[in-house]
Amino acid sequence: MSVSPVSSGGQTATDQVARKDDMGKAEFLQLLVTQLRYQDPLNPMDDREFATQLAQFTSLDKITEQTKWSKMTYGLGLVGQTVTYADEDGKTVSGVVQSLKVADGIPKLSLGDTEITIDQVITATKS
Repeated sequence: MSVSPVSSGGQTATDQVARKDDMGKAEFLQLLVTQLRYQDPLNPMDDREFATQLAQFTSLDKITEQTKWSKMTYGLGLVGQTVTYADEDGKTVSGVVQSLKVADGIPKLSLGDTEITIDQVITATKS
């Protein structure tokens, strides 16, 4: 059974998920359960297709975890370096990274009184 993307305001559900940083386990499982719930009982999902989706879920989970650890490693490497980043107003600001902390699973760089995410870093140089 194939499932076509759900459209919402000119965007498909796939586009909306791609814009999000990562799709969590709960969202993926909810999507899979919904797909199973609304399948045609006379034409159920092929077991190979189901196994493929579970394999994709496992891959997604591993990639998400690896990305998280890569960002942490990169952030630790920035401690003591001068970074240039874009602030909330879009201005470029520089500062020395003093520490790395994790808040709600997101690594944040501490630059004195300012905290930024790794995604805000534009350049980094050794101090």
